[in-house]
Amino acid sequence: MNLKALAVASSLAFAAAILSQEAPDPKPQQDGERPDAIRKLSRRERKQRLEKLPVRHQEFANDVEPIMLPAELDMFLSLEKDSDRDAFADEFWRRRDHMNRTSGMFKDAYFQRLSLVKEQFKNVNSDRARLFLLHGPPVDVVRTNCARLLQPIEIWKYPRLPGLGHDARLMFYKPRHQTDYRLWNPVGGAVALADLLVAPDSVTQRGPDEPRARESVMLSASPYAYINQIQLSCTEGSEINAAITQMVQARIDLLKLFEPPELDQEDVRKMLRSVIIANPTAPKLTTEVSVAFPTKDGSRTDVQLMLLVPREQLSPAVAGGAEVYTIDVAGEVLRDGELWEKYRYRFDFPAETKAEKFPIVIDRLLRPAEYLSRVKVTDANTGAEAVVETPLNVPEIFTPETSGIPEPSGATGSRPVETTQAIPTVAQIKNEIVTEEPRLRIIPPNDEIVSGMQTIETMISGSSIKAVEFSMDGRKLAVRRAPPFALDFDFGVMPQMRRIRAVGLDDRDQPLTGDELTLNTGTDPFRVRIVSPRVAPRVSGQTRVEVDVSVPDGDELASLELYFNETRMATLFDEPFVQTIELPASEGAAYLRAVATLKDTTAPPVEDVVIINTPSYMEELNVHLIELPTTVIVNGKPTDKLTAASFKVLDEGQPVTIAKFDYVKDLPLSIGLAIDSSGSMLYRMQEAQKTGAQFFEKVMRKGDKGFIVAFDKEPQMVQKWSTKVSALHAGLAKLRAEESTALYDAIVYALYNFHGVRGQKALVLISDGKDTASKFTYEQTIEYARRTAVPIFGVGIGIRAGDADVKYKLDRLCRETGGATFYIDQARDLQKVYDAIEAELRSQYVLGFYPSPDVKPGSKWREVTVQVTEGKAKTIKGYFP
Repeated sequence: MNLKALAVASSLAFAAAILSQEAPDPKPQQDGERPDAIRKLSRRERKQRLEKLPVRHQEFANDVEPIMLPAELDMFLSLEKDSDRDAFADEFWRRRDHMNRTSGMFKDAYFQRLSLVKEQFKNVNSDRARLFLLHGPPVDVVRTNCARLLQPIEIWKYPRLPGLGHDARLMFYKPRHQTDYRLWNPVGGAVALADLLVAPDSVTQRGPDEPRARESVMLSASPYAYINQIQLSCTEGSEINAAITQMVQARIDLLKLFEPPELDQEDVRKMLRSVIIANPTAPKLTTEVSVAFPTKDGSRTDVQLMLLVPREQLSPAVAGGAEVYTIDVAGEVLRDGELWEKYRYRFDFPAETKAEKFPIVIDRLLRPAEYLSRVKVTDANTGAEAVVETPLNVPEIFTPETSGIPEPSGATGSRPVETTQAIPTVAQIKNEIVTEEPRLRIIPPNDEIVSGMQTIETMISGSSIKAVEFSMDGRKLAVRRAPPFALDFDFGVMPQMRRIRAVGLDDRDQPLTGDELTLNTGTDPFRVRIVSPRVAPRVSGQTRVEVDVSVPDGDELASLELYFNETRMATLFDEPFVQTIELPASEGAAYLRAVATLKDTTAPPVEDVVIINTPSYMEELNVHLIELPTTVIVNGKPTDKLTAASFKVLDEGQPVTIAKFDYVKDLPLSIGLAIDSSGSMLYRMQEAQKTGAQFFEKVMRKGDKGFIVAFDKEPQMVQKWSTKVSALHAGLAKLRAEESTALYDAIVYALYNFHGVRGQKALVLISDGKDTASKFTYEQTIEYARRTAVPIFGVGIGIRAGDADVKYKLDRLCRETGGATFYIDQARDLQKVYDAIEAELRSQYVLGFYPSPDVKPGSKWREVTVQVTEGKAKTIKGYFP
């Protein structure tokens, strides 16, 4: 027997042996994975509800049945409104696009397949049709020519199929007395093989040239003999035997071929929240509803709905002694029975709020017409809910526009993070600039975090300004010599700190005045900014100086000092921070400096500097201090016993002078906690909240501050920078597990908050899986982490040993920032991780050096090495100038 025949015989023998075994039961479905608010319907209930649907919704359900999860079908059939079903269909296709990364094309591709299926197959629910819909057309189809032995057979070949691997083969056969093909089921041994046989009476009607021995072989119960006979007698015997062997080996995975593609359970939960469905098993809330139309915005009317929810019917979440009531609101506005718009909000009420009824205020801008409002109010902690329908007859309003509606007292709501740098509004700029004096102001962008292409506009007054010169980060970009004095700036993909300047020029191109803004400055709550003068080529004598100061919640300003060069000119204690001072005439450049100091805190003062009386052309030097947070490990433990003489710093291999050296005990700690709040954290969240509260309580000392970012499909600030442990506990109490995981976006957003923060910094990152929803890539995240130079301590919860890629990426991210990684199985193990992180943070040094003058801003990544006389130093791997 040659080698090929031996290989075929061996594989057939293996298949025959497997066929005689019983297959294990498939893994049962876990009912706990189903969204709790949707009851699982029986087959009869599904049929009855489907028959009652409008024709278009019946067609939708029938068309997508092969790719629809049972939970999705039950949800769709539980919807009460046609508008909800339309919204469900839109969300259904959006989820498939997200899962397949098809950017809106999945629906069209699916219906193209469906059209082909209806043309080629008798029944769209047949095995071949369903396989075609789920996995697409095969690359080849082999049809048998062995009618004496076998029923009609088709073998479909695919380059790859889930569970079957590469070069997959699937065998369909036409059962006796039936007209359509069925996928062969290998479970059952000889009985399964017998399904492929022609009728026994046909086998015995042999031709004159057929050997008499075949009859006894075919009537025997030996699978091996049967398979061997196919190999010898059928033209396509090798293909058939290959298909049988492969299908026997993958007999369990064959059961999954007709299952709809798996969706992340977080996405299934999101589907529930995207429509207004009353949960019949949920406790009920009572609400009082009122409608008002307080103002307008252009041609639209502000519709203000207020729902009062009794406090006694709600339950607070508790973390570290802080209590917070959280109410989720999902709403939709219908017009003529069709969905007009939908929205979601979250309102947080601290326990200190004394109101007996919490006010939920919803503002929608609608054009005058008749609408129907449907709102679902849910207690995030107990699931108690109310669904409220309210007719809206929206009038046209002719009153003057107002600036907005105040937020109800006590509610923090789901709002963007407030800008901590005091940048004026457009209205304030307009009021200030109505004068004949030459003035120029930059109109700030609408977004706090600025990236990509953005148009920067200016507003000027006075007839002497003939042109505007724009620059960014000290580099001149362009001059605009005619209105509108605006320029498109490329701020890049990542939110880097950028300084933009606009200078007004006269008819001889001499600078008259100007403005400057620093964008992407982070969210440090303690800031000072000299508003005016900002760009002052020529200024002396009586000069009005205006300063904005931002003070952290709970702190008080001790003083604001104004300096001309190193001479203190004035000290201010209360708002408004405006002072007219006498600036002496000086030759050459000088500077104004504002220094703010807080009361009763160890936080260092903050300052802002404006250069005045500058020449037309002035070279800027890079004097940016590079800070290196450094931990030294001696005998496996961090040490804080070293002096500055123990360290040596190398920049691209060249030694540099250490200009700053701080012991950790002398520095306030600024720490951020980025915690995964995606749906996969559902059963770990309570323990994560508890240990997080213990961490802040143990680590935070006077002068320290922290913030909390939660992330599911996108990051959100649940507690901005605060020096109060109670505020951080309240932030933890707001966390809930839902939706997908935007891990990289969360890292970028959390690191953004450290811009402008000096001293000792750290980000603690907690997640239980890989990224599934981020806009930023991993490499972009790595580069951004390098730029911010904040040590990242990553904690992986329940990450499997096989997730090598997830672990590699997390390890690399933490290693390059001078942090560390920890892997645990349960959230209850977080406490010992926090202890290890605290020990490292409280044993750090901050080294600082100035790059040499020939290192230009914006140049390439530079590698940094810290050497130490004993032990091993951990720090960031380099910096971007």
